[in-house]
Amino acid sequence: MTDARRRVADAEVPGWAGGVMLGLRWITLLVEINVMMLLGTLAGGVVLGLGPALRAGSAVAGAMTAEPTPWRTFWRTWRAGFGRTNLTFAPVWVVGVLLWFDGVAVTLLDGPARAALQVGLVLVGVWAALVLAAWPRVTLRYDRGVGETWRFLLLLPLLGPTTSLAVLVVLGATGLALWTLPVLVVLVGASFPLWATGRLVDDRLDRIDAGGGREAARE
Repeated sequence: MTDARRRVADAEVPGWAGGVMLGLRWITLLVEINVMMLLGTLAGGVVLGLGPALRAGSAVAGAMTAEPTPWRTFWRTWRAGFGRTNLTFAPVWVVGVLLWFDGVAVTLLDGPARAALQVGLVLVGVWAALVLAAWPRVTLRYDRGVGETWRFLLLLPLLGPTTSLAVLVVLGATGLALWTLPVLVVLVGASFPLWATGRLVDDRLDRIDAGGGREAARE
C-alpha cells in the first residue's frame, strides 16, 4: 500500500487528467487527516490525545500530496515528544475551560456588565483562535520550553497582523461552510483549516526567522 501510494505521488500525469488526479488525491488526504486526528484524539483519551493529534495532523497537512506515507508520518509525529506536546498544549485546555465558564456567566448577567463581558470574551476568543491556529506549526518547527513557546505564541498575532486577519478569514469561512452544510465536516471539519492556516503561519514564520524577528520577540 505504501509503495503504491508513493508511485502515485511521484507520478506525473499531463493535462487535465493529471490535475483531476491531483485534486482527488488532495481531497482524499483531507478526509484521511480528519480520520487520523479523530483516532489520535481517542487514542490519548481526548485530553491527552487532542494536542498530539493536532500537531501530527498539521505535519501531514504541511506536506499533503507530497507525503507518500501520511499514516506512518502521523503516528510517528503523534508519538514523538508526546509528553512535551501535552505539556505545551495544557494552557489551551485551561483557556478553553475559562472561556466556557465565562460564557455561562454571560447568560447570568444583564445590562452593561453583560455587554462588557461579551466584548471581552470575543476579544479573548479571537486571540485564542489565532494562537491555537499557530500552535501546531510553532511546536513542529521549534523545540523550545513551554514558557518560551507560549510567549512567542502570544506575541505572534502582533508580529503579523495581515497573516492574523487571513487566518481569521479562513476560520470564519470554514465555520460558515460547516454551519450551512454540516455534511462538509467530514471533509473540512479540521483538516482544511489546519492545512490553510498552517500555510499562512509557516509563511509568517519563514519571514520572522529570516528577519531575526523571533530572537527579537524573546528579548
